[in-house]
Formats: sequence, structure tokens, C-alpha cells
Amino acid sequence: MILDFASDTEILQQGADVCIVGAGAAGITLAVELAGQGQRVLLLESGGREAEASQEVFNGIERNGQSFKAPHAGRFRVLGGTTTRWGGQISELDAEDFSRREWVPGSGWPIAKSTLQPYYQRALQAEGLHPVILEDREVWRRAGMSEPVFSDAVQAYFTRWCPEPNFARLHRAAFDAPNLCVVLHATACALLFDAETQSIQGVHCRNLLGREQVFHAEKYVFCLGMMETINLLLQPLEQGAIAPWQQNPWLGRSVQSHIDYNAAKVFPLDWKKIEQVFPNLYLDGRKYHPKLHATPQWQREEKVLNIAGAISFITLGDVEVDMRQLKTTARNLLRRDWQALDVRATLPAMRRLPMLARLAYSFYGSHRAYWPRNAQYWLRVHCEQEPLAESRMTLSAERNALGMVRSRLDWRISPLEWKTIRRFAALAQRDLQNAGLARLELQPELAQEDGYRSLTFDDSYHWMSGTRMAVDSRDGVVDTNLRLHGVRNAYVCSHSVFPSSGYANPVHTLLALALRLADHLTESSRG
Repeated sequence: MILDFASDTEILQQGADVCIVGAGAAGITLAVELAGQGQRVLLLESGGREAEASQEVFNGIERNGQSFKAPHAGRFRVLGGTTTRWGGQISELDAEDFSRREWVPGSGWPIAKSTLQPYYQRALQAEGLHPVILEDREVWRRAGMSEPVFSDAVQAYFTRWCPEPNFARLHRAAFDAPNLCVVLHATACALLFDAETQSIQGVHCRNLLGREQVFHAEKYVFCLGMMETINLLLQPLEQGAIAPWQQNPWLGRSVQSHIDYNAAKVFPLDWKKIEQVFPNLYLDGRKYHPKLHATPQWQREEKVLNIAGAISFITLGDVEVDMRQLKTTARNLLRRDWQALDVRATLPAMRRLPMLARLAYSFYGSHRAYWPRNAQYWLRVHCEQEPLAESRMTLSAERNALGMVRSRLDWRISPLEWKTIRRFAALAQRDLQNAGLARLELQPELAQEDGYRSLTFDDSYHWMSGTRMAVDSRDGVVDTNLRLHGVRNAYVCSHSVFPSSGYANPVHTLLALALRLADHLTESSRG
């Protein structure tokens, strides 16, 4: 059931086995899985059923370090969290991302990819993606062409996209389970920690109406975004206690994102050939996005980070607005999401009937996305970050409307990221030219070794690390089962546990971790 802390007069304590804080992708997936395994679950969400401007005031932070567009963008306090706004792109980390690389200090996970592989498969169900074509070669075959071949340093691959990206809608029926209680407008502001038992005794929640209550359970899992997770763990504890995690030197350190950057203008040499490789593919109701990534062998030889890139385009003015609206309308029609259709917004775009006809022909004729020939095309790279300890979150001197101390983010970009971007851009320039696909005009700052210092990057909204996973508390904040080191009954299931990031969108890996944690919690409750 779903209750609202802002309007329901009484929120009863129901003796939950697990209290989950945060109802985004990880929180909903974990809650649904645990409830299905017979656990009594309490799911706390700071926002309501729909996005509210009043809730977003809590996302403000102070900024130091590298400039980026906006620390509050991509963060949404609402049932479903960021899944209410993202596109739904899914990709696995590479096996090498879990390994220690001697040229990348702080790299390596304490688990191998093989540990997560069965959970990656289960995550497809949680994402509403099953069935989906898992082998890239099979996607190319179904598209009627062979896999494109570049040099040994570059490989083409596909990401998959969730047909229903909003997890609140996707799992709507599961909220009716009798052993799952969702409480909206309940912002976790402080934790009650008992030093004698080394355990959390409750989560103190407040809302903007002045209401507050402590929620209790046997175990607690923090499934907030990276920034929200670190901020909550840094908050002064009630009764003046000092918790083990607050004494851990890794808390708030090595924060990372993926650097998104338009590295080069792309000028197609052969439109027919390029339209066979790079536009999105649609097969059996599933979307596949073709990209390029650097091979592990090239990364080792060049001693660089993991990086990938995609060809994107920009149309200007009214054409851009109309095309975006036509795509949104087409997507909602394909999903049969009648409520999301906005006729008033779509009608002005109907003046582009020739464009609509080309969109429809491309989709139904070749199962491809339509690429307008009068747009500007770019090679957009997304680069892994070096896990720098100096890149960190701390607390500021200000408090928000609920009395929580705000955060300060000092985001750093290292010369290793810039080296990786420069060399990959040059590599893509060579390989696309040699394949007869496109000529690339690199951005002028790529000629400079320190050209990144004056740039404002897109951070991709993929904030990670800050409570990194490690076998020992000397190396991280949570253990391999995501339990806070030194605490008996508290876990973190957030992008903040990633020791390093790879280049892949992180949600798929996070959901694999959530499903693994669900099995661990259920098994430990029986033991």
C-alpha cells in the first residue's frame, strides 16, 4: 500500500523487517524483490507521486573544483526517482572494470563480474526488458547487416533501452502487496545509532509541513542517489553519537561521474553507409543504441581509462522543438501510454508532416531512427573518471528547510581523463575516416594537454562512489554485501558503492547489486 506522510493522519509502525530509504530504481527493485521473498518492507520516499518544485529545494549544494552544468539536474525527489525522467539506457560494466589496473590508482572492485552475471540477467526482468536480444552480433544480423569492423582498438556495441523507463509505473501493481508499505513525503533527516549494539535503531523523517516521525525496522538500506546518500551519512547523529561510517576516511571521497563531451564535429562521407551503422535500431519493441568503445587491449597499451562514444545530432530552433515533440509522441504511442500524450504540444509540431513521414518510413521500413541530413552531427564521448580521493563531498555550514546540513562538492578531473578523451577522439577520427563513414573535425582544445581546465563539462548525472565497496574498512565504507563496515544492520545500495565507474550507464549494475542484496538479506534473516 501507499501512504502519504503529508496527508494521512496516522502512519502505523508495522514491524518491518527491512526499511528502505529512497524509492528510485534501486529502492523499488529491492523493495519489490524482498516483498516477493516474504519480507515485510517499509519504503520511505522524500517526494510524492508526482514531481513537486517544493521538494527540489533540498537538492542544492555548494560547488568547488571543476565546473559542470548543474548539481541539481538529474536528481528528482518523487516516487520512481530519476526513472521518471531518464531515457532508460541499460549496459553492463566490462569485466576489466572490476579488475585492478596498475595505471589507475584506486581502481578495481572486491568482486568479479562473474559474481554479478546472474544478477545482470535477473535485472532485465526488473527493468521490464525481458525478452531482449543479448548478443550484439544477433542484433546486427536481425538488422540485415554484419557487425561493422574497425581497428583492433575500437569496437561497435549496443546499449539496450527499457520500454517503460518509469519504475513507479512499471512496478505499480507490486505496491499493492500486503507486506510492502510505501510512505511518501517522508524525508530521512537523521539516523538513530546505538553505539553499544553497533546498530541503527531508527530513521528520523520530517516533511515541509512540520511533521516528523521515527521509523523502525530490523534492517535498513539506503537506496538514495550518491549525493543524498553521502549527505545523510554525514549528518550529525542524534544523541551526539559517533558512528563507525563517520570515522571512515573514505566517506565522501573519490566521487566520480562520466564526463560527457562533444569531442568532434562529424561530417558523413557516405550517408547510406553511416545510416546502416549509427542510428538507433528498433526490433520487436526494443530499442538498441549503436556506439563505439575502446578495447581493453588498447586501454592497457595506452594506459588510459575506459571510454565510449556515440554519434549524436543537433537541430536548431523550431525544428529541434518539433522533432523532439514528434519523437516523444511516437514513443508514447508505441508504449500505449495515453495519459502521457500531450495533444496541445503535439499539434504545432504537426506542421512538420514531411518530417513525420520520414520518421515513420525510417522506423517501419528499416527499423531505424531518422537522421536529418541538415543537422550538425557530433562525436559525443562518455569517459570513465579516475577515482581521485581529492574529488569529494563534505558538509557546508548551511542548513536546508528541514534542518539538514547541506553538502559541498569538490569535483575533480585529472589529466588521465583528458589524455583518454584526446586519444580516443583521434582514434575515432582515424577509424571512421578509414571505414569511409565520416570525417571528424576535432575540437580545438583537444590539441592542448591542459585544454580541459577551462571547460564546463556535462557530468552525465551518473554520480558514483563516496561509499566505495571494499573487503576492509581501511579501503572502503561498505563490505562486499553492501553492509556499512562496523554496523550490524545497515546497508547502502546506491551508485555511491561503486569503487570505479567504467563507461557504462550505472543503473543496470546497481540493480544487479540490489537483487544480490535482496538474496543476502532474505538468506541472513533465515539464518
